[in-house]
Amino acid sequence: MNSDQTLIQSAYEDAIKRLYAALFDEYAQAGGDATQEQQADQHFTIGVGLARSSRDRATALLASLNGK
Repeated sequence: MNSDQTLIQSAYEDAIKRLYAALFDEYAQAGGDATQEQQADQHFTIGVGLARSSRDRATALLASLNGK
C-alpha cells in the first residue's frame, strides 16, 4: 500500500469512528425510543455506505492516475 492509499484507508477509518460516535450519541439521546433508534440505525448505515463508496472510488481513481 502506497502513502496515498494509506491516507485514504486512514480517512476511512476516521469516518467510521465518527459514524460510530454519532450512532452512540443518537442512541443515548433516543432514551429507548424505538423510532429514534431506527433513525440512528439508518444514519449509520447510510454513512457507512458512503464512507465505503468514497474509499473505493478514491482508491480506483488513484489506481487510474498511477496507470494500474
